[in-house]
Amino acid sequence: MSYQLPHEFRMAGGGFGRMVKPFVAVLVFFAVIMLLLFWIFTGPVGGILAAILGPLALLGVLYGKFTKLQDGSVVRFSEYGVELFDKMGFHIRLGWRDITRIGEVDSQMARPTPVGFRGGSVRVGVGPMKSLGIIGWGDRVIPPNAPGWMRQNLAAQPVNPADGRPEVAIPLGGVDPNWMQGPMGQWVRQYRPDLLGGPGYQQPHPPR
Repeated sequence: MSYQLPHEFRMAGGGFGRMVKPFVAVLVFFAVIMLLLFWIFTGPVGGILAAILGPLALLGVLYGKFTKLQDGSVVRFSEYGVELFDKMGFHIRLGWRDITRIGEVDSQMARPTPVGFRGGSVRVGVGPMKSLGIIGWGDRVIPPNAPGWMRQNLAAQPVNPADGRPEVAIPLGGVDPNWMQGPMGQWVRQYRPDLLGGPGYQQPHPPR
């Protein structure tokens, strides 16, 4: 009996730490602000409690967003290419022949504008969640409720001069950090082994 590769993949366990990492600087900054403010108005005990409970509350909000992302994000492979869907309505489609490289993908989870003291030297911001994925010329559907900063960021991405399609990326490492060693890596080796140092593009036929 031949083994058939799975077609759909969801985020593996342990991804919350990867999502929180870009927010660490903001959480620390928030804890310091809470400590100072509540120390002034309520004393040292109130300041310490606020510095602990405030960031914990933000972590709770982040965890709620993470569970929605984990439950609703699906990467789907087929003989035609790779697609990414999520509950918000984002849809990215990338054909095998249109993948240009495997590289680092930046997934910006929140507005990147730095926050801090105006005119001061302390400014912190939320960086992107970095992972290894596939990049190329594809199709992208943006939901109507996507925030403005996200639309501006996506609009600034390169465009294929031949057909106007945007450069899109699917962060396979956000789904599984070890995707190259698993079934997703087998899909890539089946249809685009050249991306991993093998021969060129293979014509579509389902892998076994």
